[in-house]
Amino acid sequence: MRILVIMLLGFACVEASAAVTCEQLAEVAFATQKLRDEGYSLTAVLAETDKLEASNKFTAPDLVIIRGIVDKAFKDGGRMPHELLQSCKDQKRR
Repeated sequence: MRILVIMLLGFACVEASAAVTCEQLAEVAFATQKLRDEGYSLTAVLAETDKLEASNKFTAPDLVIIRGIVDKAFKDGGRMPHELLQSCKDQKRR
């Protein structure tokens, strides 16, 4: 859980008005998969994202995206962080 907590503390430095970056979303996916592989449940990982909501550092739409990434990364295969990063960057170019 330390990885996700450290990652989330890093997110806390981002102002609420700033959108979550592609790199941050990829890090969320990577940390989620690492926690899954260490035996943490999806419920436990999602509980950590609730701390972000309590901090009021992210907008509601950002939190929906983050929770969706956690859910998908937990359930999907190992390439998800890389694919997410590439897809996100491609969408921002459009």
